[in-house]
Amino acid sequence: MDRERLRRLLEQLHSELAGTDPVNAEARTQLRRLQHEISEALGKETPPASLRDRLEDGVAQFEASHPTVARRLAEVIDTLALYGL
Repeated sequence: MDRERLRRLLEQLHSELAGTDPVNAEARTQLRRLQHEISEALGKETPPASLRDRLEDGVAQFEASHPTVARRLAEVIDTLALYGL
């Protein structure tokens, strides 16, 4: 696994999520949950499979309101898929 590439993507995503202004309380909760899961994944050798599911949910939720965040989520999902996660 190209751990460094995945780590960079997760760090970029974490930064973007931190700077995102959610449109409602549900989106804010989703962002916080994703940030927490990404932080945990950065500390592990292999990210948990559940991270991919959460990121896919995030893409669907943020596609219209935060396209940059959705695009970055999709990049991370693609990278995880390359490694069978």
